[in-house]
Formats: sequence, structure tokens, C-alpha cells
Amino acid sequence: MIRLLKIELHKISANRTFKVLATIYLVAIAAISMGVMPFLQWVKRKFAEFDAEELDPTMLPFYEFPDIWQNLTSIAIYFKVLLALSLVYAITNEYTYRTIRQNVIDGLSKHEFIWSKIIMAGFLSLVSTLTLFVFGMITGLMYSYDTSISVIFEDIFFLGAFFIQLFAYLLFTLMLATLIRKPLLTMGLMFFLACTELGFFIWSEVHQEYWVQNFLPVTSINSLIHMPFPKYAFQEIQDYISLKELALVIVYGILFYLGTVRLTVKRDL
Repeated sequence: MIRLLKIELHKISANRTFKVLATIYLVAIAAISMGVMPFLQWVKRKFAEFDAEELDPTMLPFYEFPDIWQNLTSIAIYFKVLLALSLVYAITNEYTYRTIRQNVIDGLSKHEFIWSKIIMAGFLSLVSTLTLFVFGMITGLMYSYDTSISVIFEDIFFLGAFFIQLFAYLLFTLMLATLIRKPLLTMGLMFFLACTELGFFIWSEVHQEYWVQNFLPVTSINSLIHMPFPKYAFQEIQDYISLKELALVIVYGILFYLGTVRLTVKRDL
């Protein structure tokens, strides 16, 4: 596993597109984690200019432990497309420049090749999760009133759910890139599928046929962590991870993995 990861890290070190997209993603994660309070402070100053000092958005407990973990992960997951695009370029380049064929000639089996990509997807998901954890700890310790150990780690399971979400989506992206083998066409298919799912999602909401949403893979992945912000308007929210929704995401991840392996092993290089 370590050997395959080293091979992948060596490859992406020379992939400028991958590095640019991955950097933008990490900057976005940092902006989410560190930039909300400065934004709320700016809004507070604007309220003061209109003699509305009683409106203080900085009182919103966005960075309070343990709420911070659901707050951060529910937003950060929507930036996953940047990381997914970097993975698209990483794998489609293998086919464009025939490096996969050279890898096999040099002794890397097809199974090892695709496992190297899957390990890379897991590595990127882990790095993203750890990055979110570090920034969450920093901002939480800066702005929380209660920083006891029990409170800090009370809802830490949202980070685990975030890892599973991101890994499942990257496996989905990996399968599409393996199927199409062309970066622009893969991105076009991703956009088309996203629009198609949105249409089915809206239809299911209008007709209250919510079971349809279980058959929408990206929607299911995105829905694992529910948006917590309506609670600040005194609305009821889901502040836990549903085992049913978690199982569905894991099943989709397994299907994406099996589809990617089959496409790689059965098709000619």
C-alpha cells in the first residue's frame, strides 16, 4: 500500500493541474474554517453604520464546540468537486500519455494500478479531514466558551462522516474518469449527472416521493451530513448521522469501487 501511494505521489508531483486544483481546494477549506468570524464582524460593522447595533451576527455560535464539527463539514463537502477534478486529471492523464501501459509493462498489474488510484483517493480524503480537524480545533479554541475535552470531542463523529462522504464521491469520480478517459468529457458527464440528479430531486420534493432520492448517488452522499444552520432560526434539524444514510453511502462507495475495478481489468489499455 505504501509503495503504491509513493508511486502516486511521485506522479502528481509533476502534475501542475492537480497541484493547482488541490491547492485551491485547501485554500477554500481554510477560508471556510477561518473566514466566517471575520465576515460576521464585517456584517456587524455594517449594521452599526445603519444604527442597528442590536443586531450582532457574531453571536451566532458557528465556532462553538461541539457545533463546529457539523457546521464545518456540512459546508466543506460542497467544495469536494475541486478535489474531484484534480483526481480526474490525475487518472485521465494516465490514459492520455499511455503511462498506464508503461506501468503494466514495468510490472505493475492492472489491479495494483487501480488500487494505487483508490489509495490516492483515500489519502486525499484523509488529508482533507485532518486539515478540517486542525482548522476546526484552532478556531474552536479561539471562539468557544467551553473548551473542555468532553465538549470538544462530543460531535467529532461528523469528521468521520465527512471522510466517508468525500471518499465515496472521489470513488464516483474515479469510476467516471476510468469510463470516459478524457478530462473534459468526464467533467461534462459529471455536470450532466449533477443536473439530472437535481431534476429528480426537485421532482421528488414536489411530489413527496422521497424514496427516489435513495437512488441518486451524489444526492445520497451530500445528504449524509445535514445542514445545521436552520437551528439558529429555532428550526428542528438532524444533528446526528443516520445509520440508514451512512449504509447507503457505503453501498454506493462499494459499487463505485467494483465498477472502477471492472472497467480497468476488462478493458484494453
